[in-house]
Amino acid sequence: MQNNTCEFKTKKAIAREQLNGLKAIVRYATKNSPFYKKIIGIKDSDIKSLEDIQKLPVTSKEDLQKHNSEFFCVAQTDIAEIVSTTGTTGEFVFIALTKNDLKRLALNEIYSFICAGATTQDTFHIAVTLDNLFMAGMAYYLGITQLGATAYRVGMHNIKKHIFLMQKLKPTGIVTVPSFLLQLCQGIEEEGIDPSSLSVKKVLLVGESIRDKNFKLSGIGSLIQKHWPLELYSTFGNTETAISFCECKYHEGAHEHPSLIISEILDDKGDVVKEGESGELVLTTLQAQGTPLLRYRTGDVTFKVNEKCKCGRNSTRIGPILGRKAQMMKYKGTKLYPRAIESAIACIDGVHNYVIEVFTGDNFSDKIIVKIGCDRQTEKIKKSVCSQIEAYARVTPEVELLSTGEVEMLRTDDGRHRKPRTFIDHRIR
Repeated sequence: MQNNTCEFKTKKAIAREQLNGLKAIVRYATKNSPFYKKIIGIKDSDIKSLEDIQKLPVTSKEDLQKHNSEFFCVAQTDIAEIVSTTGTTGEFVFIALTKNDLKRLALNEIYSFICAGATTQDTFHIAVTLDNLFMAGMAYYLGITQLGATAYRVGMHNIKKHIFLMQKLKPTGIVTVPSFLLQLCQGIEEEGIDPSSLSVKKVLLVGESIRDKNFKLSGIGSLIQKHWPLELYSTFGNTETAISFCECKYHEGAHEHPSLIISEILDDKGDVVKEGESGELVLTTLQAQGTPLLRYRTGDVTFKVNEKCKCGRNSTRIGPILGRKAQMMKYKGTKLYPRAIESAIACIDGVHNYVIEVFTGDNFSDKIIVKIGCDRQTEKIKKSVCSQIEAYARVTPEVELLSTGEVEMLRTDDGRHRKPRTFIDHRIR
């Protein structure tokens, strides 16, 4: 088993290691990346402290989309794997990984699984997509197996098959997305199985946060624990930087693995915010070869926690993802993210799926329509949805009740998107 001793070093020792890593990646990227050769105006020798990272320009998703191949730093013969983003926010972005990048990817996940208390005695039921150029599923598999634990890959298919495999193979952990875990909870209940009779003790939840800004379980997190009282670990992952953050047993933020990444939180002007203030998460990869990224704007809004964790780690933690920067809505003087509405909807019985649509409105206010998929379109369910949204998000958007099939058609669109959409932005920019 490998442990990330860097996380337990002093703050000063971590900063020294990150500074050396920063100099190395700036030197490497400016030498090998056509894109960074053009835009970086300083040398690695100009970087004297971690604060000097602010001398580097930021990199956007649009940069990657427009100049994708110019970010690659190795020849085609050195590329071992190509992965891509989901394409939910525009054109696909391709990321080239070398053999060493795959080792870095696995190492990051080893650190994350250790953070979540995983050991060589664990068996993990992997219920995420492992095809379609999807990085995360491959990363979890590599991390689990190289940690020395056991993994088996199921994907996201028939619920009864998942239940059968859990009963036969007796996993101690699950890796999946919150919405699918909720489906598993419902399937177990429908089969008349006592969830406590299953061997699963912990779940690493990926793709969306299950906690609010105070680190309390959100609507979907609370609903999952109501059906199946498991130890839930929230994670954050980013395909472009081939990195993930994971909670420890104290659930007070997801830990950065400082030998592999440097994180910043920036405001709209590009300035570093004060500790605890929310802003955009910006990442700089360390030890990356195929597609290194310097100050990459993830588009995700969160905040930092720098104080030492109760687990003994001194590494920076990030809070739950509050939303996507581009998805922020203005509604009658209130700023909010779709996630606030989603947390409210998750608590309502009878709601099977949903889509939040936003349009350009009048008087500096967006028009929000929440479309709910349910078997029975009753006034009682509509009132329940409206009151829950008002309680959680403090807004009262328009609510429409549709059949589950109608909503699913909106979510999947024309099949272009790898993940079903829960937010559709029609606003005129």
